[in-house]
Amino acid sequence: MEKTVKPDAITKAACKWLLSGAVQGSYSGPDPGKSHGLTSLLSEETGRPKVTLAGAAMWLRLEQTLKPVLQKLEAEGMTVWAVKGFDLARTVYPFPGGRPMCDADLFIEETNCRQIIRIFSESHWYKEGPGDGIFSSGIVSEMKMIKLGVMVELHTHIFYFPATFPGKLPADFYQGGRALEPGLMGFAWHNALLLVIIHLLTNKAVRAVWWTDICLLCLKVTEAETWEQFTVNALGTCLGAAVASVLCVARDELSAPVPETAILPLKHCCEGREAILSKLRKGNKLPTLLNLRYLTGWKRISWLAALFQLVVTGGRPVTRHISEE
Repeated sequence: MEKTVKPDAITKAACKWLLSGAVQGSYSGPDPGKSHGLTSLLSEETGRPKVTLAGAAMWLRLEQTLKPVLQKLEAEGMTVWAVKGFDLARTVYPFPGGRPMCDADLFIEETNCRQIIRIFSESHWYKEGPGDGIFSSGIVSEMKMIKLGVMVELHTHIFYFPATFPGKLPADFYQGGRALEPGLMGFAWHNALLLVIIHLLTNKAVRAVWWTDICLLCLKVTEAETWEQFTVNALGTCLGAAVASVLCVARDELSAPVPETAILPLKHCCEGREAILSKLRKGNKLPTLLNLRYLTGWKRISWLAALFQLVVTGGRPVTRHISEE
């Protein structure tokens, strides 16, 4: 794998502060200024009350806009699973606005896919690509839903193109979760950590907040004593060595509590499939071509038809108001 980008001095200081309990007034690192990715997290420590209020308002708007959907899901006996910021903001950070996010990421079980989209529709959310067919068929794993400027991304898989995923999803993926509120669950800590690390590995640029996510999740996995489950699940993805490289940075640069027993088996995982990560990070047409490489049968034919539609529309996704369908 390519060399993992290391965190800067502000991120290191922020992780030290978080891991020591985030006691107000105890942050001793550099001032993040106004544009650093951890400005919101450190706003109270650096005397920026307006940033604190803005973060709280952002969180409240996102939470309240989504709440009616969650209540309807609960009433119909269904659940969605929060991941990354929409989980961690309320569970591991000292205050929700300290974990900024542009949208809410929710995992949904494929068997509930159509019912969940129907509930979003009834709550006046509309779809923003990529289209029902290629989403419900599993060719792509993400559907964007929008209401009042708030975006929710519904996911059915770790990778946007599931066919390119080189391994297996954890056997306990939808087991042992944490109840966050009616209709909303959080993944078990070891799976929440694995999701955040894989997300970091598939992106070209690494955000500072992903490092604080990882540090805080490492602490939770240690408290839950589930590092063995984490290692087993990480090996199953066939991305073990890449995952180990991230954990080594978290341990060595940020003092995250990661045991060597979790890293060692991953370091020597040589599945020969980690090159897929570098192709995905290059962007442009490569992920789509990579997806076509691994799709088989009718899914490959369907995806070629979808590509043809994108060419005809000039590369713009077809967006329709959900209530029109």
